[in-house]
Amino acid sequence: MRTYLRNEIIITKNAYINQIFKIIKGHIQNKKGTELYGPNSYLFLDQIFYHSFTLDEYYALDFVSGEWIDKEDIDISYFSILSKMYQEKKNQAELLLIQSSITKIARYFYFEYINNKTESFYVTLSISELAIYLRLSKLELSEGIKFLESKMILAKHNKLFNILNVKQLETYAYMPDD
Repeated sequence: MRTYLRNEIIITKNAYINQIFKIIKGHIQNKKGTELYGPNSYLFLDQIFYHSFTLDEYYALDFVSGEWIDKEDIDISYFSILSKMYQEKKNQAELLLIQSSITKIARYFYFEYINNKTESFYVTLSISELAIYLRLSKLELSEGIKFLESKMILAKHNKLFNILNVKQLETYAYMPDD
């Protein structure tokens, strides 16, 4: 088990990749601020097979603990994890193309509903981390969530979210973008 303190560099840009890092606790972000990894995420799993060097510098956002796994120890079971990671990246890319903050937030929660196959789930990201993920300000995110709560579409209890009206959420999620 390896640990990193807040703002400690996990790996530098252009470093050779021969291991992946499974995050047990904490969050890691790239220097550009375009990627955020949390607990149960695998750093470099999406790069280790096709790009031998890191594309950016990665650092700990908070206290991080995890384990380094050698390339030789990666077996076929990791491919389902890799597939899920690519689906999440595709979803995030789709979200980032949306201009309307309400539509973007609604689509995010609709994706969570589809991925979790339940109307009640925990969002493990903090408001700040979710705002970074969606490329919104914390104010835009908070106002968007409050709007969906006022329409009786979402209910929020700390990190627990309940979808009260899936059809309405889907309607807002796929509204034409302004």
